[in-house]
Amino acid sequence: MLSGVESSFLPHLAAIRASVRAGFRFQHVPSRGEVLSVHGFRASHGAMDTYVAHDRHDATAARYRLADLDRGTPQPLWQRHGNVADVVTELLELPPHGAPGAPGRTGSASALWLPSHVVA
Repeated sequence: MLSGVESSFLPHLAAIRASVRAGFRFQHVPSRGEVLSVHGFRASHGAMDTYVAHDRHDATAARYRLADLDRGTPQPLWQRHGNVADVVTELLELPPHGAPGAPGRTGSASALWLPSHVVA
C-alpha cells in the first residue's frame, strides 16, 4: 500500500501501474505546478491504444488504427469513458488489433436515413 494515499485511489493507481507493465508511455499536462491530466499511449499490432485521465472519475480510453492517425479526425475502433480503473482495465483486456475478438470497425452506422438515389 502506498503511504499517505487515500484507499479510494488504489484501484485507479493499480490500473495505471498495469498499463506501465503493458508497455504504455506517458505524458502529463502540467499547469502552475499541478498535473491537469495524464495521457497514456502505446502502439502495437498496427493500433494505438490511448487513455487520458483528468481525475479518478473522469477518464477516456480508445483504440485507433495507426494507419488512420494521419487523417484529420480518426474514428476509434473502440472507446470508453468512466473511471480510471474501469476504462484502463477494459483497454488492457482488449485482444491485440487484428486478433479474433478485437474491435475492428471504425465509426458506427448513421441514424440518418437517406434515399437510395442519394447514397448510390
